[in-house]
Amino acid sequence: MKNLFCLFNLLVFVFGFSQNQLSQNQKIDSIVIGNQTFEAYKANIVEYGIKPMKVAYPNAPKEFWDEIDSKLTDEEILAQIRAVYKEFFTDNEINELYKFITSPSYKKYTSDYGNIQGKIQEKFFWIGEKLSKLETEISNNEVSSKFDSNDFVPVKTNLQDGFYEVLNDETKDVIKMKLSTKPSIVLKNVSNAKENLDELKRLIINIELDEEGAALFHLLSFKNIGKPIAIVVNKKIISAPVVMEAIPNGKIQISGKFSKEEVKKITDKLNLK
Repeated sequence: MKNLFCLFNLLVFVFGFSQNQLSQNQKIDSIVIGNQTFEAYKANIVEYGIKPMKVAYPNAPKEFWDEIDSKLTDEEILAQIRAVYKEFFTDNEINELYKFITSPSYKKYTSDYGNIQGKIQEKFFWIGEKLSKLETEISNNEVSSKFDSNDFVPVKTNLQDGFYEVLNDETKDVIKMKLSTKPSIVLKNVSNAKENLDELKRLIINIELDEEGAALFHLLSFKNIGKPIAIVVNKKIISAPVVMEAIPNGKIQISGKFSKEEVKKITDKLNLK
């Protein structure tokens, strides 16, 4: 990665001397490195794809992973992205893109991107404040949505404690949910679980997974976007939240109709080693 960014800086320098002396490949490399296309695709493929899979399938033959790794070098990923650019853009369009990527205005845009996004978000903070106020008012009036996760009531099961895929994800009725025969993640992967309160002072449970568990949960959540994942503790399905996006950090928050005693039993079980 460092060598590629050095290449980008070198190409920017050379552009100031003579744009026409660069090959089409060099210009495309500058574009995809400069606009972070290369970095983004490498992260998606390697960090969020291959690494979690290696954790999920530790017994796969070494030769299997060696073959994949050999085809995912920086040079090979860059070559494949470059081929797509050549397919979609003419030489003249490549020149125009390269000129923009190496321009002072683009450099300013990228260096100030964080500040720009922060200022834009500030313009819309009032929406979050109004929604928070509305949620507080609804809570105070003891009115809750039927889709609120805090309406979840634990359901008994004979399954082993852990995190499960829901096979019939079209159902929202927890009692009718068919879970996988084995958990995708077991309790040994829980590094910490503790009681807490959300912003409305409701009891919640914060769970942190170890490195292996985080990788497995990232893979599980990625495969089940838009579907529920069932969490079983003490022979009860204590939560079955619908996954909105892949979760890479291994940090999970569970809410439901828990009593203080139930939360203690759950956290005690999750913290057993």
